[in-house]
Amino acid sequence: MEKQDSKYKLVVNKEWIPVGEEVYKAYYQHKEREAYLDKLSDRHTLSFEECEEKGIQVEYILSRTQESLEDTIIKQDMLVRLNSAMEKLSEQERLLIYALFFKGISERQLSAETGIPQKTINDRKHNILLKLKKIIEK
Repeated sequence: MEKQDSKYKLVVNKEWIPVGEEVYKAYYQHKEREAYLDKLSDRHTLSFEECEEKGIQVEYILSRTQESLEDTIIKQDMLVRLNSAMEKLSEQERLLIYALFFKGISERQLSAETGIPQKTINDRKHNILLKLKKIIEK
């Protein structure tokens, strides 16, 4: 019996722990159910009735979609830092970052519009992003 139990193991606190077959199966069944619910909630907007029919707890979906207070604070702090760092860029650098990241223009489109080779735009973007990273990390 002990040999059979030792073939089922789960990782707990970065260590492999031997468990029984029932525990092993229950753990992975729960994990698969969570993955299914995640996929379902990502692809569809479900009504309350649909959630009840499929056995989905509404609280689960709500908890997956709500941003934590810590995440909100971190995001706001990073936006303040990014805005401050953007002010330290030259006008050309700001325009390039704005076009690529805020307007969603691809490097290829920008190249066609400006006549600047796409590789040059890519190199400039890379250098500007490194510059922003250094400014933000200060």
